[in-house]
Amino acid sequence: MDAVVAVALKSTLILAGAFAVAMLARRARAAVRHAIFAAAFLALLLLPIASSRLAPRVELPVFKAEASAPMQAPAQAVIQPAIVTTAVAQLPATRWSAADVAIAIYATGVLSILLMLAAGVWRLHRWASDADVWPEATRLAGDVRVALSDRVQSPLTFGRTILLPAAARHWSNDEVTRALKHELEHVRRGDWKLQLLARLACAVYWPHPLVWAAWRRLSLEAERACDDAVLSGSDASIYAAQLVTLARDLVRRQRVPAMAMASRSQLARRIDSILDPARSRGPVGMGARVVASAAVLVVVLAFGPVRLVAAVSESSAVSDAIADGVSGGVSGGVSDGVSGALADIETYAEAFIHAAEKGDIEKLDRLFSATRIGLDTAFVGDGTVLLIAAREGRFDAVRWLLDRGADPNAPSLGDGNPLIAAAEGEKLEVMQLLLERGARVDDVVPGDENALITASGEGNEEAVRLLIRHGANVNARVWADGREWRTPLNRARAGGYRNIERILIDAGARD
Repeated sequence: MDAVVAVALKSTLILAGAFAVAMLARRARAAVRHAIFAAAFLALLLLPIASSRLAPRVELPVFKAEASAPMQAPAQAVIQPAIVTTAVAQLPATRWSAADVAIAIYATGVLSILLMLAAGVWRLHRWASDADVWPEATRLAGDVRVALSDRVQSPLTFGRTILLPAAARHWSNDEVTRALKHELEHVRRGDWKLQLLARLACAVYWPHPLVWAAWRRLSLEAERACDDAVLSGSDASIYAAQLVTLARDLVRRQRVPAMAMASRSQLARRIDSILDPARSRGPVGMGARVVASAAVLVVVLAFGPVRLVAAVSESSAVSDAIADGVSGGVSGGVSDGVSGALADIETYAEAFIHAAEKGDIEKLDRLFSATRIGLDTAFVGDGTVLLIAAREGRFDAVRWLLDRGADPNAPSLGDGNPLIAAAEGEKLEVMQLLLERGARVDDVVPGDENALITASGEGNEEAVRLLIRHGANVNARVWADGREWRTPLNRARAGGYRNIERILIDAGARD
């Protein structure tokens, strides 16, 4: 068990380090970030070998409780994952221990993932054997086989084979060229081999939630790197439109271990990168490869020899607390790991928020068309797309969203609603449009008061006048923060806004 905990700690340090370095390199080329995560996966695969082969040089103490009295039978330290506690209770104690069950579950997970991987590879080869070779495209691709298949919906690559949808025969020359350039970049970079290695690491470390997050990030950065290759000779908006069209036509998920040109799960983040002119682009240089390889050796040699050594604690209370903490941590980690392995969660928040803040209607249209995110979906900490556009005063985007059916009264806890957001920033044209389209002037959102109280507290005189003209209740009051009543009048007085105070009193506000 000590060896398992040691490998878990080492793998966590490696993965956390990869994410930290990638964060620092967020403005670097995608190929650089891909190299970072590829190096992390290589280190993960080498870690168990290094841990068993290298002589231990560093010892990390873990504490065990000292037995208070002699025991008749050997004590058995058990860490029970939450997901198997019930099963453990039902098994005969004389034949199975909790550790045996945990090992069986782990081995079953590893075997299942490896079998699915093998089945996926077999499926790819079967598709390739049934596909029709496209001679013209194969000549363009050099020594890479290009074939048309009705089994695929988006171009994909494995080994030195590119499979295109059967419909690609009717694509324009430019569309075919962009697709081939993207897939050939995968071949040149050796992405499929790296993906297989990463999937092997995922099988070994499947209970660890970070390994699945790292695998998704590795896949994303590989696609971004190939997108960069296409953009060296293509217009960004036209290429983005092609990806959106491919993703929109997907009717089923291609469950094969191959590099697909378009998928809905990562599309928004890729398009955001494609349309960002400030992004650094290009392949990774030899220097970066050498640094990544050296980093792998340093990490493996540094972490491999570390082992855990048991130390007896004099305080049984302390040791019990530590044992309970380890048990809870392992239990939660296993549960979270299973959830992370099964869930296919990719956030589009960054792309939606950026497009809404800029009022980029074209990008918003592509994002809504390519995803299943609803018009009134609230992004935690930012609100709905309509709220964000209203807050920034993006009149055209607000009108476009309302025309598409966005709810002008959709609340976002902690963020308000579109009218409150526009009133806070005194975006008068947007406020007028929202009110004309059905925004309720006195709506209160918990934690955000209402539009008139917000405008009064911000000193937005013209916004106050506009809301009053539309019938806002000048004596509205909201219980805020569990300690006080807030009204338009007391918020204006608290801010020292005498003109707004007079406007409210003239409109009938009273103490």
